[in-house]
Amino acid sequence: MAYFRKRGDNWEYRIKYNDAGKQKEISKGGFRTKTEAKAAAVLIEEKLVKGGIENLRKGEILFEDWLDVHNKMNRQHRRESSNISAKNGQLKLLNRFKGYKLNKIKRADYQLFINELLFDIDYAKNTVDRIHGEMMSIINSAVEHDELEKNLLRGIQITKDEDVEKMVFLNKQEVKQLLNAIENEDIYKRVMVITLLHTGIRSGELLGLFWSDIDFENKTLTVDRQRTRQGLGPPKSKSGYRIITIEDDLINELKAYKEWQEENRKIKANYIKSDYIFVDENGKMFYQSKPQDLMKKLLSDAKLTPRKSTHLLRHTHAVMMLESGADIKTVSTRLGHKSIDITANTYLHVTPEHERNTLKKFEDYLKN
Repeated sequence: MAYFRKRGDNWEYRIKYNDAGKQKEISKGGFRTKTEAKAAAVLIEEKLVKGGIENLRKGEILFEDWLDVHNKMNRQHRRESSNISAKNGQLKLLNRFKGYKLNKIKRADYQLFINELLFDIDYAKNTVDRIHGEMMSIINSAVEHDELEKNLLRGIQITKDEDVEKMVFLNKQEVKQLLNAIENEDIYKRVMVITLLHTGIRSGELLGLFWSDIDFENKTLTVDRQRTRQGLGPPKSKSGYRIITIEDDLINELKAYKEWQEENRKIKANYIKSDYIFVDENGKMFYQSKPQDLMKKLLSDAKLTPRKSTHLLRHTHAVMMLESGADIKTVSTRLGHKSIDITANTYLHVTPEHERNTLKKFEDYLKN
């Protein structure tokens, strides 16, 4: 049976057990809360019941079992958006390492897993960095709590050719080509593209939009949440909460789309009522990857390279804002970036037109 006590600011567990007729005790401290200490103690007691003291050798715990404990210890100390991000990475890790004991996850196997993500599945380096960061958190936590001797996965190579990572966006002519192609498309498809193109919001933010987020009078769109596979949650970061000014073209499209929805609601007995903006003709909200699926088809119909990505329009919005003369601070705020540096490092090198516009303004300033 486990006993718990607080020592200073931390908690510890003490577990008594019988080893060959002798009464012995295992103890472990340093837990931030009693709940963390209990979660760790439960694992130890389960091992004692299943296999005695021999089952307590470091690294014998299954990856999925330690992940469960790791989450119980850390979930309450992270923002909800961080928990969502962590879970996404953990699902990828579980797909590969479920059933592995911690001490059986070899460095070479893990490097091959990273390589597959980078080059076979073709994830962006930033995405793989986040998945690897989650793995490091899990393994370091196991070391810290005496479940593993040491972390053998440090220093794994995560590199990708810059050409592979080249940011993709549409130029002005391609934007016109896409808009012409969707002119006669279903209104929900057309409004989705125009909203993404005119605001630069993320796919999850688009899916989380309610009609109450649109202020038709003041011409603004409020980003207050995102919808992921886990449901509704806060934006990606604090800077993700934002109010975006929108222009008349988008306002008019949204008004027409709202009227279309209200008409469908009147004439269709089985219409699904909800607060969501982006729904189909039956009121069914977009499934998680519907924007990406639609983009691939719409790009193909427009005779453009089909990409299953809505981020293409986010990049396009940022580049075209800069090329039209918008300052970097305005663009950064619209995108919900944590800092101007992120915006500058991502976009300024791909838009020489912005530099030309800036130099023209400087030249005019000197002349006047």
